Amino acid sequence: MSSPIDAAFRAEAEAPAKPLNFELLRSEPGDRYFDYCLQPYQPRRSPRGKLRGENLLWQTLDEAGLLEQARPPLLALQRSLGRDMVVWGAKNNGIRMFWEFYIYDPRKEDPKATVAGLRETLAPWLDLRPAVRESIPYMMVSFDLDAGILGRGQIDELNLYLTGSELHEGRSYKVYADRPAEFENYYRFLEPKREIDTVLPLLTSSMWVDYEADPTLLAKVLIPNYFACRRVCVAKKRLRDGIYFSGIDIDQLAEFLRRFDYPLALRRFVREHGDAFDHLYFDVGIDYQPDGQGGIDYPKTSFYGTL
Repeated sequence: MSSPIDAAFRAEAEAPAKPLNFELLRSEPGDRYFDYCLQPYQPRRSPRGKLRGENLLWQTLDEAGLLEQARPPLLALQRSLGRDMVVWGAKNNGIRMFWEFYIYDPRKEDPKATVAGLRETLAPWLDLRPAVRESIPYMMVSFDLDAGILGRGQIDELNLYLTGSELHEGRSYKVYADRPAEFENYYRFLEPKREIDTVLPLLTSSMWVDYEADPTLLAKVLIPNYFACRRVCVAKKRLRDGIYFSGIDIDQLAEFLRRFDYPLALRRFVREHGDAFDHLYFDVGIDYQPDGQGGIDYPKTSFYGTL
């Protein structure tokens, strides 16, 4: 009996290739390589002649029919902040894809990376409505994009990320245009093998998942196929938990996209061009909660790159 992932693999292999509405972008000598925290890394192999990771972003937007609307403001951000300095996350909640864009400036060195700077850059296409006091010591700001936001031409919510410690940890807050901000998320970054004695207690200290009742649930969260990564991030959110694996390769990403049922066209795109992305590391995230039947449900997953 074949597994769901085997069936997904066959469907992916048999799906016809779809024409793209954008030109594939090749790596250039000036490209920089960062993870989703803008931590630099050395490419896994020579990037010469390879594809830039941002092609995956354009493919997902193209498949969703949003490329024409989304591309101008995103390219404006890229021009304003610099190539490879905007982090994108492509997210799947099992029903639709949506996107989040992250702008880092921990030392507040670049006025264009502030909320005010983003408001000015995006103004021709998107009205960034939440007001943010710039004395707040945020080290990153992010915003979502989907068909509704692009259609309305306004961003009503922002996410602010603060640290305040040396433990590679942080917290995020949701800032609204029309009501008070709310706490969203506490997270901590750890090295999976060297700090496993910290990872496991933090992971299993859960409001939502009863690991004592069923120890096998741990393998459905700390998924073995992604554990051999560079860093994990354990997140405690308001309504569920989350875990992020940073530094997986293109083959692990392809399996992730199958496992969590990303659009077939994206999986086919990764399969077709996998060798051209094999110089890159990727980052993935998983939100999880009990499924009500003794197992684990994954209400949202994501993968990341830079623009």
